[in-house]
Amino acid sequence: MRSRIALLLVIPLLSLITLWGFAASLTLSGVLAKRNFNTLYDRVGTPSAAVAQVLEGERAAAAALLGDPSTENTRKFQEESAKLDAIVARFRNLAFSKEARDAVDEDGRRGLAALNEALDTLGTLRSQVRANAIDPVAAVDGYSRISDAAYQLLLTISDLNEVEIQRNTAAVMQASMARDMMLRQDALLAAVPADGRLTGAQRTAFARWAGSRAQFMAMSTVVFQGELQKPVQRLIGSPEFERYQSLEAGVVSHGVNTSGGVRLADWKASTAALAPMWWNTIHQTGEALNKRTHEIGDQIQLRFYLAGGVGLLAVIAAVTLSVLFTRSVSGELRRLQQAAYSLAHERLPRVVARLRRGEEVDVAAEAPRLAAGRTREIAEVADAFAVVQRTAIQTAVGEAELRKNINRVFINLSWRSQSLLQRQLKLLDTMERRASSPEELDDLFKLDHLTTRMRRHAEGLVILAGSPTVRAWDHPVPAEDVVRAAIAEVEDYTRVDAVVSSTDMIAGAVVADVIHLLAELIENATIFSPPTTEVVVRADAVANGLAVEIIDRGIGMHPEQLAELNQRLADPPEFDLADTEQLGLFVVARLAVRHGIKVSLQPSPYGGTTAVVLIPGSLVVSERQQARQEPVAVPAGPEGARQTHHPQPRHAPSGRLGRPVRDLPGTGPLASGGRHAAGRGGNGGHISGDTGPIGEATGPIGIVPATGPVEQGTGPLDATPTEGEGPLPRRRRQENLVPQLRRDPSPQMSAAMDEEDFDEPSPEYSRDLMSSLQAGWMRGRDDDEETPDLDQWNERG
Repeated sequence: MRSRIALLLVIPLLSLITLWGFAASLTLSGVLAKRNFNTLYDRVGTPSAAVAQVLEGERAAAAALLGDPSTENTRKFQEESAKLDAIVARFRNLAFSKEARDAVDEDGRRGLAALNEALDTLGTLRSQVRANAIDPVAAVDGYSRISDAAYQLLLTISDLNEVEIQRNTAAVMQASMARDMMLRQDALLAAVPADGRLTGAQRTAFARWAGSRAQFMAMSTVVFQGELQKPVQRLIGSPEFERYQSLEAGVVSHGVNTSGGVRLADWKASTAALAPMWWNTIHQTGEALNKRTHEIGDQIQLRFYLAGGVGLLAVIAAVTLSVLFTRSVSGELRRLQQAAYSLAHERLPRVVARLRRGEEVDVAAEAPRLAAGRTREIAEVADAFAVVQRTAIQTAVGEAELRKNINRVFINLSWRSQSLLQRQLKLLDTMERRASSPEELDDLFKLDHLTTRMRRHAEGLVILAGSPTVRAWDHPVPAEDVVRAAIAEVEDYTRVDAVVSSTDMIAGAVVADVIHLLAELIENATIFSPPTTEVVVRADAVANGLAVEIIDRGIGMHPEQLAELNQRLADPPEFDLADTEQLGLFVVARLAVRHGIKVSLQPSPYGGTTAVVLIPGSLVVSERQQARQEPVAVPAGPEGARQTHHPQPRHAPSGRLGRPVRDLPGTGPLASGGRHAAGRGGNGGHISGDTGPIGEATGPIGIVPATGPVEQGTGPLDATPTEGEGPLPRRRRQENLVPQLRRDPSPQMSAAMDEEDFDEPSPEYSRDLMSSLQAGWMRGRDDDEETPDLDQWNERG
């Protein structure tokens, strides 16, 4: 998130940095140009100007020597030559230094080269002057070429990237060159004798120089602006300059020492007075220009400091503010994001979990207002999100209330249905006892079986609603009876084989739920397997409890579907009213999670599916633990009378609460592990914990033997005891002796043996018989009383 916000700020920051770099580069180039200008002015400009100034003296001395080769003129020429040599040496030392070469540009290098080559001609020119082998005009032109190169170099190095400085520098150079033209004229006339006249070539040269002087002076006057123009204007308006111009015009027109011409004495007096004045004017303008140049240089440095330093500070401040803004905004957005994640992954699931547990939820406490950010837009988003989370939690609370109301409807419908079904089962019991025809009894048993299945489906509504079932036992029930009771609640029970090798029992509190769980799995096995195949149910004790395997021979399932169903069985999702295709497995998952039972689906060796149910050891009671239990007082009958119930041993006949134990006509008992009988209870009867609506029991709670007559050969009491079942062995005389040691018994002993051979009824049989008689009496008294209508609004729910 921070990177995205930073990316939004990168473009303006880059633009700002680019603009700062551009402005800084411009001002930096000005600063570098000023530094180069200062270097060139000190190392090139000042020495070259000194060369031009000293060169004027040697040029005048050379012309005077050519006009009058006297000793004085010769000495003066030598002094000026020595002075110029020193200035030239200093110029070359400074102008060709490393600093000057680094500062000068290409044009400056060419100007330096031209001036250096011109200075190299000084030796030849001096030799010609000493030998008087050169014309004065040629000598003046030879020296003037050197001065022209010096002035051209000064114009080249005066470029400061400032139009004002460049224009004024050019004007100063033009004024200096105009003065140089006057000095050339003066040098030429210095070579003329006092009474001599100008030759034609000399007059032509003089006129040429006069024209150049007038042109340079006019250009400098036009170019100069402001304060720099005043000294030049004063020079031009001075009497000395006007006198000079008059004499110059006379020389051009009539020459010197002629009628109408100019006398040499007047010319020399005029130039002697004008030359220092002209030089002072140029010096004043140069100083003013130099001052202006420093001011502009300071402005350039100031612009550099502003653009470079202050601009850099502004860029740093912008970057800093951008970083702080990015961190602030990203922090606020991150807190908002964390609040959203907390709502989606923590608070809302926690609220839903609390609602599922039936707890009350305070919407205001669970949806607090988010901390307002400093950014107005983000604060508005936070407020909107607070409304969203409050609405989400309110919606969750409303949906939970809706689910709770739907669950209440499920429970109410289930209780109503179970009440009616219980009354129907009572009526069927009465009809079964009165039935005499085998066909009629068979139909009644089928109707009873359908009613039992309807009761299981009604209990499914209670389980889906998250409430416990009503049926319960107060004592453990053998695992075989639980398995057979589950088989009895399946429509196609005749295809189911029960193989139970465990003698353990199931805790009474969970018997009804275990029966319901196994019945759902067995029914799925019978539905999704061919009708010609059988379904095997195996139950055996394992280290962690009791394992029940339900094996069908159907077509099986894909591994992906198998994994999905196992996931749903291990972690059942919230019940969805729209998903009604697999209600049975959902009920199984709910019951398994409620009691810690592990249910898994695996591929069957026969190509079908094997459902493995692992009942934990906490729900299983072994036979040894059952033998150590004390007798339990069990309520029996509506009057609240209590009977003492002893835990039944493994071979005791099993029956359903308050219901007779019968087999279909023509069917006998089945040994343990055999094909399930056509009756409803397996092993001759079935186990049930049926009760009516809350508050009224339909019979004694517990497994009670059947009341009424039990036909010989049709009930479980007629079954032959197997190993580990029946009465204890009785000792008989001479039974274990070899035949050789046996003696014939006497008549008295024979009579005693006949008495001992009489099979007395077992205590268990006697107890069951008496209990059956008691239950029959109590049922008879109950039938005489008016049965209350249970399907009223005063029932529980």
